[in-house]
Amino acid sequence: MGNPGMDGGGGLIRNESGEWVKGYARAIDYATSVVVELWVLKDGIQLCISLKVPALVVELDAKLVVDLLKKDVENLNGISVLVANCRERLKEIPLVCIQHCYREANKCTDVLVRRGATLKQDFTIFMHPPFDVAFLLNLDFAGSCYFCDVASGLEVS
Repeated sequence: MGNPGMDGGGGLIRNESGEWVKGYARAIDYATSVVVELWVLKDGIQLCISLKVPALVVELDAKLVVDLLKKDVENLNGISVLVANCRERLKEIPLVCIQHCYREANKCTDVLVRRGATLKQDFTIFMHPPFDVAFLLNLDFAGSCYFCDVASGLEVS
């Protein structure tokens, strides 16, 4: 919805079998895509800590954020506090892996992100997947594939 611009964010937590545990969405008034990614990551980390998750694989479609979390970078033009907070909170989870994935690999999260942009309240936790997310989860379990032409950004399903 613009970068910077009015936006929302969201994510989901799955168990080791890929099944829904919880989801969340956040309305964010005006921010860059990097700030939104970090805020939503912070929300997800907090939720995982509250669930006492012993091992976590974080998949982000923002390669820049993955790099910021993995590298020791100083002076990040105002996002240093968010990056530092995410790094510190991740230390509370015994085993963590952070990796990049293409947006097409996580359509469930994309739906929750769009939902975040339309929220009336600031933050929502979903105990059960919304219908549209449940549908995509079922497609995941059925083994549906989505292909992406990385060079042009075109998607084929």
